[in-house]
Amino acid sequence: MEAKSETPKILFIVAVLAVAMTTVMASKSVWSAESIMLEEIVVTANKREQNVQDVGTSITAFSGAQVRELGYTNTIDIAQQTPALNIIQMHPSVTTVNIRGISQNEFADHLEGPIAMISDNAYVSSMGAAGVQMFDVGRVEVLRGPQGTLFGRNATGGLIHYVSAAPTEEFEGYFSATFGNYGTKRSEGAVSGGLSKNLQGRLSVSIDQNDGTLENLAGNDLRDTDALAIRAQLAWQPSDALDITLKLHHAEDDSRGNGYQHDATFQNDQLLGERIPNDIDFWGYGMGPGTDFNGYRDDSDVWTGQYDDEGFFKREISGATVNLTWDMANGVSLTSVTDYLTMDKDYREDADSSPYPFFHYESTQEFDQLSQELRLNGSGDDFQWQAGIYYLNIDTDVGAVFDLDLFTFGEGTDFGQVVNIGGQQSTVETNSWAVFAQGEWELTEAVTAIIGVRYSDDERDVDYLGSDNFYGDVLTTETGAWDNFSYKAQLDWRPTDNTLYFAGITRTHKAGNFRLGIGYPNLVTEHDEEILTSFESGMKTEFNDGKARLNANLFYYDYEDYQAFVVDPTGTIASLDIINVDATATGAEVELTLVPTDGLDVLLGASWMDSEVKDIGYPDGTVADSELPFAPGITLNSLVRYQWDMGEGSMSAQIDFNYVDDFCFSVLCAPLDQEKSYLVGNARVKYSSANNNWSITAFVNNFTEEEYRMYSIDLSGLGLANDTYSLPRMYGITLDVNF
Repeated sequence: MEAKSETPKILFIVAVLAVAMTTVMASKSVWSAESIMLEEIVVTANKREQNVQDVGTSITAFSGAQVRELGYTNTIDIAQQTPALNIIQMHPSVTTVNIRGISQNEFADHLEGPIAMISDNAYVSSMGAAGVQMFDVGRVEVLRGPQGTLFGRNATGGLIHYVSAAPTEEFEGYFSATFGNYGTKRSEGAVSGGLSKNLQGRLSVSIDQNDGTLENLAGNDLRDTDALAIRAQLAWQPSDALDITLKLHHAEDDSRGNGYQHDATFQNDQLLGERIPNDIDFWGYGMGPGTDFNGYRDDSDVWTGQYDDEGFFKREISGATVNLTWDMANGVSLTSVTDYLTMDKDYREDADSSPYPFFHYESTQEFDQLSQELRLNGSGDDFQWQAGIYYLNIDTDVGAVFDLDLFTFGEGTDFGQVVNIGGQQSTVETNSWAVFAQGEWELTEAVTAIIGVRYSDDERDVDYLGSDNFYGDVLTTETGAWDNFSYKAQLDWRPTDNTLYFAGITRTHKAGNFRLGIGYPNLVTEHDEEILTSFESGMKTEFNDGKARLNANLFYYDYEDYQAFVVDPTGTIASLDIINVDATATGAEVELTLVPTDGLDVLLGASWMDSEVKDIGYPDGTVADSELPFAPGITLNSLVRYQWDMGEGSMSAQIDFNYVDDFCFSVLCAPLDQEKSYLVGNARVKYSSANNNWSITAFVNNFTEEEYRMYSIDLSGLGLANDTYSLPRMYGITLDVNF
């Protein structure tokens, strides 16, 4: 693959020019606002409150104020300014998070990702429940690297923790409304305050709608949005030693399905997918140059297509979380986190992305999750500790079906008649429990040792019914069981109050599971748990009188039985599977935050990574090494924000960029899987009133309208590929009111 070698240069040139220009402007300003980006943020990465700069973990964190001020409305926005983080969303029905090349790029509903999604201290196991709107946020924490001792299962590559804005004693609230292109209408708001002496409440609502960003020349546009989310919280302090918070939440989606950019493909000598050139009649029977074997050729516009089936996406998510903290005697506290989550989801898409009824895919899921964590925390003069138990039960009914016309669409054929239908209906029940403990010893005033361990036990039971009208039904029951020890050993050294160095080793795991195939011979296949051992060191420092912050880290990953998603495109129906292979990775990240002058914030970030996945078997029978999917060699990000006086209020201007080096969508790295480097830029201008009671913002996202893929599957056995492109240029105006 050839990288766009000039793109990183362009990024840095633009960033340097922006810094220079705003520095000159700032020299004429009398604005004296505090920095937005150097705000002190308290995180719970060690399951206790600490300043983010005091935690020996690679963390990028955003406070609720930063999220709103910077205009972030979803996790993709945060990913653009977080090194080594990539959010993969081919559709809101499935959201996959990738940190340092670690992700679950298989899309089946019953699978769990290796990046743990945490919401208000509760683990969210379903990837289908992860893509809900982000609104009324207290803070967001992105932890890079294994987090297996305190957070447990499926935090192999790290985690994202979303913390809701908490109920307040004083009455407050806000309302925000956004109007933009593609019929975008988004609004959110919250009210909070005391209900009695020891009881506070908060109610938050978000509505998100648009007409669809994928133009359908054969019907209604796709990738539209119609979503509603509601969250209610009660915080109760029955005594000085006891705090209880109840969160109830509900979300609904009701929109059309997804479509892909249509690519006519063929299999090369390695039996891997390639695009058919636009000037070649590949099939050779008069279908025309660049067409698929049905004679269809899409235009070059990645945000336009012809889709005969609009599909649908219907989802309802409801849940309740109770967080309890009890301060007991002798400095010991008890924490309980009880969570229940349920989801119903129905989804259908035009999988061939053409005007013909060739290949359609549909899935359903009924999901229930119950988890309970009990944890004791304590401290002494030079020692802090915590120990706990954890239980998780997941019960999910999943189904998937495809309808496929295997004949060409020409005169004398069965045009439009489905001749093959395959699918599966399965129940997967998961039971997991764990015990864990971690302690921190202050060996000297400057050196702290951290030791943590966790034992986990996982079991999955599968009842599977597969169907195929060529081969009949298959009924089978499978059980898988895995247990695992995770550990962490680390030294922290703080030579000064403003500098922290850390180094350690961490071992964690992601539980095994089963691949549930649809259509013969894709039956039930088991994949083992994956185990990751990480060696990491880093530093965190502040200098220039607190106006500059530099965080950097270096890591080495040793992967045992990495769960790799592979697509064998040979045969009538592509075979999808998850295999266990070993892998290694080396990488580094750096983040620099600067306040060169009053009112000016500069954020620069970078990541570097080199990976190797060993002994991958290719469809033609060869075996070779590859690289981790979604693991670009380099990523760069920059943000420049300047604020100055304007009349009775203030103005702010912001521009940010995100550069991603070339990478592959799968470990097979077929020509279809190879994505070139890209650069995305966003800009916004905001006016705020003198007392900050209201503001108005104009924004443009992806202002260069960069065309890049977020997801791709090689289905060249069917003569196509599933390519999901990013959003086009999005612009609009937002009005915010605070009260």
